[in-house]
Amino acid sequence: MIHYAASHPATTSLIVAPGLRQSMIVMDRIHAFLMTMPKKLRHAIIRKLQRTVIWFKNGAQIVALPNAPDLLRGYAAANVVCDEAAFFREDELVFYSVLFPMLQTTQGTLIASSTPWAKDSVFYKFTQDTAFSKHKVLIGEVIDAGLTTKEFIDEMQRRTPSERFRREYLAEFVEDELTYFSQKLITQCIQSHLQPLTSDWTREVRAPAGRYFLGVDLGKKVDPSVIAIMRWNVKEKMAELVGLVRFRLDTPYASVIGMVKLICDKLNRVEKVLVDQTGVGEYIVEEMKGAGIRSRVEGVMLTVPSKQEILGYMKHLMETEALGLYYDPDLLAQLNVEHYELTKTGQILFNHADGTHDDEVWALALATYATRTPDTSYMTKLAGVPSPFA
Repeated sequence: MIHYAASHPATTSLIVAPGLRQSMIVMDRIHAFLMTMPKKLRHAIIRKLQRTVIWFKNGAQIVALPNAPDLLRGYAAANVVCDEAAFFREDELVFYSVLFPMLQTTQGTLIASSTPWAKDSVFYKFTQDTAFSKHKVLIGEVIDAGLTTKEFIDEMQRRTPSERFRREYLAEFVEDELTYFSQKLITQCIQSHLQPLTSDWTREVRAPAGRYFLGVDLGKKVDPSVIAIMRWNVKEKMAELVGLVRFRLDTPYASVIGMVKLICDKLNRVEKVLVDQTGVGEYIVEEMKGAGIRSRVEGVMLTVPSKQEILGYMKHLMETEALGLYYDPDLLAQLNVEHYELTKTGQILFNHADGTHDDEVWALALATYATRTPDTSYMTKLAGVPSPFA
C-alpha cells in the first residue's frame, strides 16, 4: 500500500475493517514499517502522519475507516484493502453499492482478506468466484517463513476448539450446527462505530451520555472472571457493548470487586450490576455492596430456566437488531461455540465444548439482561419462564 501511494500521485487508498479500531491496527503496522525506513527516504515521500491518515508529498493518501457506508461514500479510492471482510455488517450494501461503484470510476483494485466465517457472506462468495484472484495462506507456509513454530501450532490445536482451529489456522469455512448464536446473527450485531471506552480504567474515561449496566461472570481456577460494560443507547433503543474486562485465572475476587467499583466510579452512571453468584454464594454480592458500590447490585443463580431466559433475551435483541457489539475475535468465537440442546420437556440446555470458554458470553448476557424492563423480558413475557430474580 505504501508503494502504491508513493508511485501513484494524487490517489486515495482505503483501509476498511469491521470497526475503526481494527482498521487502525492495520494502519499502525504501516506506521511501524515507515519508521523502519531511512529517515531521509521517509521524509522524501511523507508529508504528514496521523493515526488514521497518511499524506504523501505527491498528493496521495492512505485513510483508515470503519465499515460504515455513510463514511465510505464520497471517496474516490483507487485502492481498497478490506481486512476481516467476512465480519462486515451489511456486507452486500458495502461491497455492491459503495465500494464496487467507487472502484469502477477509478478502475481501482479491491483486496479483501479475512479469517473464514459465515458461508452466507459476500467474502465467501468472493472465494468461490472465478473472477477473483485467490490466495490461501496455509499454516505450513507460515511455519516455513519462520513466523511461528510447529510446536506452537500443535499446542494450539490441542487447546483450541476444532471449529475455531480449522477457521483460524486451516482457513476453512466451518460452523457447528448446534451453535445457539449463528455466525450470521453474530455478524449482524457488529457495529462499526463501537469500540471499547478504554483499556485502562485507572485513567480518565470519556464516556458518552447514556445508561450503563455491568454483567459480571465470576471464575477462578477453570474459567477467568469477566466484566462486560453495556450502554443503553436511548436514541437508538439499542444495548451497546462498550467494554470487556478480562482477568487472569486465579485472580482474587477482591480484585474483581475493586474493578467493578472503579468502573462504577469512573462512569458514574451505572444503574445496575448483575453478578453470577452460582457456585460462589451470596457473600460476593454482599461484599460488592459493602465495598461502597453506589450502583444497584443483584446476584443471579444460573439455573436451567434462568439461563434460558437470560440467553433467550440476548438472542431476541440480536434478532431484532437491538444489540450492538464491537469487533472482538475472542468474544465472537465464544458466542459461536455456545451449544444448546432441547430436553423432552422443552427446556434448553446450554453447554460448550471441552477446552472452550463461555465466561465472556455470560458476562455479556448478564449485562444485556440488566438493561431490560419488566415489559421487555422476552422469555418471561412469551414463554412464562420464571424470572431468575423471583
